[in-house]
Amino acid sequence: MATVIQRRTFDFLAKDYRASSRQVKIIRTPTDASGSRAQPKEGATDFAQRWYLSLQGEVHPLASDTVSAGEGSGGQKIYRYDWTFGIALIEGFWWDWMADICKESAIAVHIIIEQAADAPEAIPVAGTLSALHPSKNTKSAWDVALRKMPKTAAEMAEAGASFLPLLGYVAKGFTLASNILESSTENQKNWFLYQFLDERLKAPTVEWRISKQVLKEYGPLLRGSLYLAFGGSPKTTPGIIKLRLRPQVRFFEPDDILYIVPTDALGSEEQVCIDVKLDVNDAQPSATS
Repeated sequence: MATVIQRRTFDFLAKDYRASSRQVKIIRTPTDASGSRAQPKEGATDFAQRWYLSLQGEVHPLASDTVSAGEGSGGQKIYRYDWTFGIALIEGFWWDWMADICKESAIAVHIIIEQAADAPEAIPVAGTLSALHPSKNTKSAWDVALRKMPKTAAEMAEAGASFLPLLGYVAKGFTLASNILESSTENQKNWFLYQFLDERLKAPTVEWRISKQVLKEYGPLLRGSLYLAFGGSPKTTPGIIKLRLRPQVRFFEPDDILYIVPTDALGSEEQVCIDVKLDVNDAQPSATS
């Protein structure tokens, strides 16, 4: 078994960010942004930001036993993949970006599951969004985590082992650094999960839609987890599954699918990805960033 982590920090310039004609350019040197009015005030429509991305998880999982779940079978093996997405400003380009983003569906974080024709099937089982408590929300960690933790996530199996009890929620190799953020608070929707087929990449995608209120209350460093099971065998499905992290931000109010997607402007070698392949005896760790 091999758990890997991929990280990247990059700067970008967004032009016409309030319009459907928005454009993104990666800032390679400070001069890339110096000629632009990248501080949205007095009618300016450009801004510069710094983003942090990370993705970690098991790159040689075992397949789940989807035929027999009885005594003596391997049972379902579930693996946790953690992502982090952070937004920061660049010195000299200060502005109140949080006041400018849309109220609903302000952030969309995607994990794209790109499967080769001969790759195993990756089956999403559950997804969570985390928050560090206590925060401006005065509920205790136990009030939130234990009462609201999804049953499927609370019983996640350690890689290749038996199901864990509730208090053994964290799988081997991870620490309980944060708690599950409930999807709704009273009548306020904090976040929700959504699955779709990415038209361009022709790949299944899991999306976290996150409201502006979450950023205001818990801060602009977000963490979440996706739980996957894998079907197949190393012999019949030896191909690679690429998990790609693609966060985005929405400033254009009239359309809830028009986001600024800076990672689309990164080169293929700069993307934050993990390559996953079913375990074989002589498997070696592999990952792609």
